[in-house]
Amino acid sequence: MRMEKKDNPALIFIYLTVFINIIGFGMVFPLLPYYAREFQASETVIGFLAASFAIGEFFFAPLWGRLSDRFGRKPILQLSLLGISVAFFSFAIANTLTALFVSRFLQGVFAAGAFTCAAAYVADITTKSGRIKGMSRLGASIATGFMFGPAIGGILSSQSHQLPFFMAAILTIFNLVFVQLLLKESLKIKEEKLVLKEGFLNVKAMYKGLKGELGTLFVLIFLWSYALSNNHVAIPLFGTEVLGVTAVLIGIFFSLQGLTSGSVQWFLLEKITQKFGEHKTIFLGLGLMAVSLFLLPFSPVSLMMAFLMMSFTFGSAVIRPTLQTLVSKQTHEGQGTTMGVAGAFESSGRIFGPIFGGWLFSTFGFHAPFAVSAVLIFVALTFIARIKNFFGS
Repeated sequence: MRMEKKDNPALIFIYLTVFINIIGFGMVFPLLPYYAREFQASETVIGFLAASFAIGEFFFAPLWGRLSDRFGRKPILQLSLLGISVAFFSFAIANTLTALFVSRFLQGVFAAGAFTCAAAYVADITTKSGRIKGMSRLGASIATGFMFGPAIGGILSSQSHQLPFFMAAILTIFNLVFVQLLLKESLKIKEEKLVLKEGFLNVKAMYKGLKGELGTLFVLIFLWSYALSNNHVAIPLFGTEVLGVTAVLIGIFFSLQGLTSGSVQWFLLEKITQKFGEHKTIFLGLGLMAVSLFLLPFSPVSLMMAFLMMSFTFGSAVIRPTLQTLVSKQTHEGQGTTMGVAGAFESSGRIFGPIFGGWLFSTFGFHAPFAVSAVLIFVALTFIARIKNFFGS
């Protein structure tokens, strides 16, 4: 416990690794539609191009988790960073739409390894009582990276749309060297054998997870991810097409979301969970997300939309680290394996969120994506409120 009163140097290094990695991703994801337009991609194709990243994560997150349990976090993290760099570079030099899809898919494949290893690394070197702090600051590192990345990418894109992708590849190589020199291995006891068939095609692993003790937590991870990624599609459409908000202002609002999320996770989440407990924190966070989503399409002006975006983000920011903490504490398998399955549920939410968000918006109107997300969360809240002992911790 004494060590966790101060910041463990190993935790600082893994936070920095994730922060640098997210800057690279943040530099390129807002530019994806504009870059794809150069290949005459339609809105539907752009939506599937964005989803291809999450598809790569979905299929490979459990595999990376099992590999890290067998060979250690550091070598798998390094391999993931190398793959991310190659994928960024191949995206920059792609000359066909097919090549863009392959490159984007590979970005998701290798990103799954980096994020799974990072979460498992934090679980390895924290005690159960200190894990919420470790996971919340890991989340804050992600949020902070998304604050800086889009701004840097926007500046670089004024020279060319390819430049941010080249720079992201270079930044990831720098991160790889950083990991090699400064990050120590966290896994003390490695798995004696590797069972690939249980880690690659993860539908079976997810089904097994749903039936197990962690099933409720996995469902909540999916719903959180679905609502968040749905929000990323629906809010820009609502802001620009309904309220007439400029793309620049939308970008500022998303940066404010990153600032809100990072601040909550770095400074407040540990205190919130100490006061309410981890289970009640999840319940309150989901409730705040649902209310904010339901009210958001009724915003008469952009200022109200921005306020509800921050309210939504506050709720979202307390959920992911807290869910990861509970999953980590309650698992009976290796941390990498369990975090990989959790990552698959999160990725599946990011697959369905953007696709259904755009479809609901265009088919049923601008209220639909927000209302559907809010209703799904309310149903989940009603369900978990009936689960015996859910609020017992």
